[in-house]
Amino acid sequence: MTVQVTQSAGMGGQWPTHVQDLSDGERLVVWAFRRWVSGPQHLSLLAREFDRQFRRSEARPALQALDAALTGLTRHARRTIIYHQPCCGCLGADEVCLISIVAALQSGAQHAADAMAQWLVRREGVAEFIAALDDLAECLSGSGHDLPYRARQRGVSSTTTAQPLSLQVH
Repeated sequence: MTVQVTQSAGMGGQWPTHVQDLSDGERLVVWAFRRWVSGPQHLSLLAREFDRQFRRSEARPALQALDAALTGLTRHARRTIIYHQPCCGCLGADEVCLISIVAALQSGAQHAADAMAQWLVRREGVAEFIAALDDLAECLSGSGHDLPYRARQRGVSSTTTAQPLSLQVH
């Protein structure tokens, strides 16, 4: 199965909806994801930025981990993955999910990472996807890019479910 990746507008709720709301590490992950899914013409730019953002010993492993994770996502996507154009300031739910998985892995919240991964990939692809993102999370941490782990807000009922939003393509 080939994943279809779609560019789309933002989402609502308690999670960040704009790139400006993100930490530097989160911005790096979203930027790298958008460049990777935008096509092979962006890969040399991606490699140069990883050389700049990561310690020398971690740049190549980080790039390999990103490639493995997104290749796994491509193979096992549950549905069309939504993203924004590389320079767009908005965030989509799938982009927030990706950074949330990396943050959960950095924070040792393996069960939360697994649960979020199942929103993006089919069950048979979760282990491969998580393993690659865990490698990326480790490289990010080793280079000082720690992502904040955003948990459910206090006072929000555990029975509250997110409702899908209609997203406008731009």
